[in-house]
Amino acid sequence: MTKKIDSKLVYSILDGLECAKVALALFPQLPADIKPIYFRILNAIYKIGNNNDYLRVSDISKVSGLLLPNTTRFINEMVELKILEKYTSDSDKRVVLVRATELGEWYIQKYVLHFIQALEREFSKIDEASCFIMLETIHEVYEAMKRVCKEQES
Repeated sequence: MTKKIDSKLVYSILDGLECAKVALALFPQLPADIKPIYFRILNAIYKIGNNNDYLRVSDISKVSGLLLPNTTRFINEMVELKILEKYTSDSDKRVVLVRATELGEWYIQKYVLHFIQALEREFSKIDEASCFIMLETIHEVYEAMKRVCKEQES
């Protein structure tokens, strides 16, 4: 049996979600066609590469924490947007190598080095366990709201 909570807590949770929405809106305005996930890939490229190094897609996948098929898809999108360039290795045609273009390097400077690293510094002031509890709770609230919305549609 689930514990009943009062409507004050429901409103407090909704207020917290509004606060999260406002916090996310503080993120710098991204250029058209740029997805926030691209910065996760650019961050991985920055962490493992030296300027003008070509990096393996599989290494970028590991460092970014994304699955290889997703990494490949996002990299292909970024190549189309001229953020990254890629080629196959001369020694092994199965190996795809990637590096940031001049535009990609600019995005690394503006978003990864300045904004994301500043967030890392600020977030490091928050207890790590609290961060994980918050993430777990957000997912639980999301699933609960999905269930309620689905019931309301019926």
